[in-house]
Amino acid sequence: MLTDYIISEANRIIKKYGSRDPYVLCSAMKIRLRRMDLRQKIKGYYFYQSRIQNIVIDENLPDVFCRILTAHELGHAVLHREIAMMKGFAEPEIPLSYEKEDSHERDANLFAAELLLDDESVISSLKTNTFFEAAAALNVPAALLDYKFYIMHKKGYALADMQLARADFLKGRPEG
Repeated sequence: MLTDYIISEANRIIKKYGSRDPYVLCSAMKIRLRRMDLRQKIKGYYFYQSRIQNIVIDENLPDVFCRILTAHELGHAVLHREIAMMKGFAEPEIPLSYEKEDSHERDANLFAAELLLDDESVISSLKTNTFFEAAAALNVPAALLDYKFYIMHKKGYALADMQLARADFLKGRPEG
């Protein structure tokens, strides 16, 4: 999917509902959001059934990680709803990599980066922090900030992506 389209869809949702908070957006968009014990076999998934959109996130994950997963799954809801009508999207891990992930996962990662990180906050944080410090200050993994760098580069900002987004970045269980 084209990056410009993903950016415009994320910003359309933000403008329409007046929020970047994935929990607020799920509620406003009537997407059922549940946290369940997924027994650490899967971190989250999105599915569409009986005209109801659903996002399920493992309750054993830290809140900050759940927020990112919710934004990612919301990306599937916005960008891939038709596909989800035939099959769901499950995240045993979120492959945060440009080369190794499939295009649907990349789309959802780009959507999450645009949704959670506004351009001004990123620029402001980078004025006083290194890349990794900025990621910590923005409360996101460095790989997600790398996706935002990619987006900002597409928007014309003079930022180079760090190419830190590795497929195994979120493979292990997060601490928290």
